[in-house]
Amino acid sequence: MSKDYMADGSLTEKWKYRFSFYDEHGFPGFWGASPEYKQALKGLNTRQKIIIRTNVIAFFFSWVYLFVLGLWKKAIVVLFLAIFSLIFGYMIGYNVFGFIIAAYVSYNTNRWFYEKEVKGIHTWSL
Repeated sequence: MSKDYMADGSLTEKWKYRFSFYDEHGFPGFWGASPEYKQALKGLNTRQKIIIRTNVIAFFFSWVYLFVLGLWKKAIVVLFLAIFSLIFGYMIGYNVFGFIIAAYVSYNTNRWFYEKEVKGIHTWSL
């Protein structure tokens, strides 16, 4: 299922820019990006790379922002993961896991929202 996101009035120009980039060049998977994606990214300036690669709002508001975007399944998983990481970090006395989770959410929110809005994929998996 694919949706015409360019005609969607609820999406901002930033989201449409990200979605068109992903349609044309794909997005990086778990094991790395395709050569086409890497080449297309090299042609962008720093601000455009940040817009494509990360979501700053998702870094600071993680699961709350996922709920706002309608990614409630992923928001619930991230919330439980954050609670678990706080408890685990407290037990071992090393609490960097919250930062790691926030960075992971920041780098994947754009892809998750693209999959939901354009491809119609909305799963529990991160």
